[in-house]
Amino acid sequence: MLNPIPSKLPQAGLSIFAKMTALAQQYQAINLAQGFPDFAPPEQLFQFLNEAVESGFNQYAPMPGLLMLRQQIASRLENRYQLKANIDDDITVTAGATQAIYTIISAFIRPGDKVLIFEPAYDSYGPAVLVNGVSQFTSDSNYQIFSIPWTQLESMLQKGKIRMILINNPHNPAGRILHQEDMLRFEKLAVQYDVLWVWDEVYDMLVFDSKPHWSALHYPEIMKSSIVTFSMGKTLHNTGWKIGYTIAKAELTKEIRKVHQFLVFSVNTPAQYAIAKFMESYPEFINELPQFYQHKRDFFFKEMKHPDFEWLPCEGSYFALARFKNPEQLSDAVFAEQLVANKKVATIPISAFYHDGYDPGIVRFCFAKKEDTIKEAATQLLK
Repeated sequence: MLNPIPSKLPQAGLSIFAKMTALAQQYQAINLAQGFPDFAPPEQLFQFLNEAVESGFNQYAPMPGLLMLRQQIASRLENRYQLKANIDDDITVTAGATQAIYTIISAFIRPGDKVLIFEPAYDSYGPAVLVNGVSQFTSDSNYQIFSIPWTQLESMLQKGKIRMILINNPHNPAGRILHQEDMLRFEKLAVQYDVLWVWDEVYDMLVFDSKPHWSALHYPEIMKSSIVTFSMGKTLHNTGWKIGYTIAKAELTKEIRKVHQFLVFSVNTPAQYAIAKFMESYPEFINELPQFYQHKRDFFFKEMKHPDFEWLPCEGSYFALARFKNPEQLSDAVFAEQLVANKKVATIPISAFYHDGYDPGIVRFCFAKKEDTIKEAATQLLK
């Protein structure tokens, strides 16, 4: 009899997103847990998707991505970030940003290396590191103001223990952004230390109150040792299409593609065509996203006033955090389960974003929803 095969992720089970979505379905609750819109993508995308299929774009795309999409991505990056990306050597289209980050980690990290992740952190980062046989360092950022623990970070770098650093900006779940002074400090560290920087900037267009998004792309010294990931799904309200991309210097991109070609080889061809045509035909759509989601954020906070919730600031992303009153000393996971069962509103407990289950008594809500959905959720919570 074959001996049991040891798990590479022994602590991993059903993700918190799948669990809370299943509970939302079980209790017929409003799902403010999983991060996806409940409204449709732009209708023109569907027309371009049909056009792609009918025009014969149904076979494998080139491994780096359709040329027409890479051209549109390069145009967007130059217009927004003044970065002139080489469409042949610097841009790789991926099956979403999660696959991009997994591919990056697999391409560059070896057993014995250590990866620094600032927590709370998106839940795929840790498993992607661990499954590649790598030691994972975690360092808590301040979940209320998302400040980087600079002294701790510099101490780790001085000891030469860190091979890669993952940074999420705008931040999920904290809803905070990095500011120019933060990026200038990162720039000094990037020049001083031999570290690979991975920037998850999937919410780059979701920054509010006229604040700028300070991307790694703004800083040539940072980009010498950096890879930046983006998501068209977050930008075009079509998360199920799973189209993302990476931006990096040619020598880094070359290594990413070595793994990418054997992991997925290429990405959905009709979807790439449709997105490229949409970006070319409707450039104003992406530029108007900050105002679109700021309106949703403001409407959400106006409607969701509740005596049991203290709302934390949201500068970016489409997530809002609430500290909940907790006289019964419930864990955030139990509180979230009771909320979906009793109030018919599903959220995500923040402990899911910590490797050790640290529980600050906070839950995450997604406000990428129709106004009617938000109003109904507010009504349910006040019952």
